[in-house]
Amino acid sequence: MRRALLAFVLALCALAAFAQSPAPEVKPLRILFVGNSLTFTGDIPGRLEKLARAMGRKATVESAAYPDYSLEDHWRDGRALTAIKKGWDIVVLQQGPSTQDDSRAQLVDFSKRFAKPIREAGAKPALYMVWPLQQRMGDFRSVITSYRQAAAAVDGIVLPVGEAWLRALSADKRIRLYSDPIHPASLGGDLAVLTLYLSLFPAGQYEFDDAFIAKAANALEIPQERRELLFDAATRAIDEPMSLK
Repeated sequence: MRRALLAFVLALCALAAFAQSPAPEVKPLRILFVGNSLTFTGDIPGRLEKLARAMGRKATVESAAYPDYSLEDHWRDGRALTAIKKGWDIVVLQQGPSTQDDSRAQLVDFSKRFAKPIREAGAKPALYMVWPLQQRMGDFRSVITSYRQAAAAVDGIVLPVGEAWLRALSADKRIRLYSDPIHPASLGGDLAVLTLYLSLFPAGQYEFDDAFIAKAANALEIPQERRELLFDAATRAIDEPMSLK
């Protein structure tokens, strides 16, 4: 009887010690962007990191992004390859709209070339789908096709920002996503960061509620009247990819 009681007391002590021990620290998701001015205009990587932290998710985000660079330029330059070797969880690849046959082939080819050193460094490749020139709205489907093909070629993650832009513009043609013929205005940057965040840090079934939306919108400073449109565009681009047939 005494032995049984002693065993019971020891078990309770062990449970109490376990309950009081700190939870293991969650490592931040390490993300590297490789791109051009569509990445660094509006500090997309920095804003993604700030949003993640505001939402209680840890992230370390850096970039190798230079004006007018394609993935081929990055490959020949070498700085991005050096950065990749530092070790990441996800490496995000981005170039221009890539709507023509030659630029699409270039996107796919150099995504495949980058995929090998990315995986050797222990990371997974992701494709940051951008958007077409403002005067070429009819090219959205070509952009989406190019980035989906590149992601499929490397078994990578599709980050469907361009599709979110198309959905937002389809819902309201007056929404100002562009600051010039190609770069994002404030709302365009908001939608880009939101789509990237929801793709890389998916919310749980019971986490994505009004409080979650309000918290993210406040962190990004999205105007109240634009919140529903931007969240709808981002979530549908992720959860309901458009059929391009």
